[in-house]
Amino acid sequence: MGGHGRVIEMLKAHRHSGRLAHAYCFTGEEGIGKATLARALAEELLLGDGQPPRLEVHPDYWEDDRSEAISIDEIRFHPERGAQAHDQSLQQFLSLKPFVAPTRVALLANVERMTEAAQNCVLKTLEEPPTNTVLVLTTAYPDHLLPTVLSRCQVVGLSSVGRDALVDLLVRRKQSSAEAEALSSLAHGRPGWAIRALSDREWVARSDRWSQHLAALAFEDVDGVLSYAARFGQGPQAEMRGVTSDALRGFTAFLRDAMLLQAGLLQTMPAERKAALEAWTNRVPADHVRRSLAAAQRTQLLIDQNVNPRLAMEVMLLDLRIRKST
Repeated sequence: MGGHGRVIEMLKAHRHSGRLAHAYCFTGEEGIGKATLARALAEELLLGDGQPPRLEVHPDYWEDDRSEAISIDEIRFHPERGAQAHDQSLQQFLSLKPFVAPTRVALLANVERMTEAAQNCVLKTLEEPPTNTVLVLTTAYPDHLLPTVLSRCQVVGLSSVGRDALVDLLVRRKQSSAEAEALSSLAHGRPGWAIRALSDREWVARSDRWSQHLAALAFEDVDGVLSYAARFGQGPQAEMRGVTSDALRGFTAFLRDAMLLQAGLLQTMPAERKAALEAWTNRVPADHVRRSLAAAQRTQLLIDQNVNPRLAMEVMLLDLRIRKST
């Protein structure tokens, strides 16, 4: 786990002293490594002599890290209805005694995907936690969780990783120094983002294309915006939610870089990316970048909560148009 040594040592100390919490909530921006850290904790607790070799086949491990909204049926103890994506719902899993390990571990990632009803269902588990269980929640948006849910977890905030540590992590993964430096400049201290970029270069290129297209819509007329937004409704809603999330994350990364550029804080950046940022920021009002970033993050949360993708994108893109003076 590159760059999060302090948190790892704290969790190890909790385990060895018998002070491991029954529930943690790992917070930090997207791509910072929250779910990876949670899996590392699960491996520490579950894997070892006499245990299955991987978490995916371990009977005492449960995980939900999908992009879809979390149905209440994946959470509540409702055996006659059953969970759709899991063999057992979260509450059913946690209600059983450990099968082969000393404890059971569940990871519920990106919990902002939960409706209020689903959060209240998790709250019941947090209020009366089963023995020998550890539940790990992760979120980039802790303010979108019920305060009562957060208050019953030990909240662990993950900070951005230093540039040197991130470059070292990438070099250790067989990247050249030049490639590691370039990726680090785009990752902004997010090892999860950088590691995914290593394995999926098309994802990076696709993210960059989305950012260019959505940024250009600031100067488009209403018909052009509506025509573009229609593409987020051309398929099953679950599939369109994934496409829209990709687009929003690419746009959010672009806007973040634009904001850093405006503040004079942008570090080394590939020349083509920097030129695109400068050209765009020079054409928009001073507060447009900040408003756009806030709108993109709000829209992502709506998508996570199963709002219609096309309508959500229409509202955001129409609101962010630069009105031409008459």
